Amino acid sequence: MPRPYTTSRLPLSLGTMQRMSNTRALRVVLTIALVLNLTWANMFAFAPATVARLYGPLVDGMHAYLALSRAAAFLLLAIVALLALLRPVKYRVMTLVLLIAYFCFFLLDLIVLVRGQMAVSALLPEMIAYVLLMAGLVRFVPVVPDRHIPPSIPASSPGVGKESPSQPSLGEKS
Repeated sequence: MPRPYTTSRLPLSLGTMQRMSNTRALRVVLTIALVLNLTWANMFAFAPATVARLYGPLVDGMHAYLALSRAAAFLLLAIVALLALLRPVKYRVMTLVLLIAYFCFFLLDLIVLVRGQMAVSALLPEMIAYVLLMAGLVRFVPVVPDRHIPPSIPASSPGVGKESPSQPSLGEKS
């Protein structure tokens, strides 16, 4: 006679299925971040003509060096996004690193706009991308609840833990 299915015989428990469905949206955001970071790294490293067309001419060697530095930063962020994509719950700190990096890039773009160093039309698309990526990362970051710790009773509460010196204990007579 065949045994009925129990939860221990199923390949996925309910907790595993819930965790997988909770990280699906985060994995989509991290995949988008990975693709964008690789695209930006490729553009800054290997397509100086595209960089010049979007942001202005690379007038000297220093600008070319800074473009390569930005490419290295985006490549590093792509690696971080890939690690977070592979195990979103285990590497949830990587998600926070991406969030901080995108916030810093957004802040730099905002400073450049306030100073009037670049046109709004050049920086607005990447600023929108940063805001959308940050919103997705904040919304879907995995939160692991702490284990339940029973509340402790503070020792300073009256009548708890200490006997009052003015009242006799049960063994003493007054």
